[in-house]
Amino acid sequence: MSTIMKISPQGQIRIPRKFMEMLGLEKGGYIEALLEDDHIALKPRKLIDPSQGWYWTKEWQQVEKNVDGQIEKGEVSPTFQTAEEGIKWLKE
Repeated sequence: MSTIMKISPQGQIRIPRKFMEMLGLEKGGYIEALLEDDHIALKPRKLIDPSQGWYWTKEWQQVEKNVDGQIEKGEVSPTFQTAEEGIKWLKE
């Protein structure tokens, strides 16, 4: 898939919306520009520790949002002093 883009007087280009959606890019995100022989390749980048990347996935962030809502509604378990207390509570 290709498209032609115009370079602005400031040397900027606009990434087509369909490309951004396909690659999961968002406004304000980062890309890496790679010079490969006679062309430029753009690669999505995240400025986070790769070992922590799972936390920033859309799926995980949705779960975090859902849990925050449950906490606000008081839908949480009591505090347990031991694992056995927690297991007993789960079984009941």
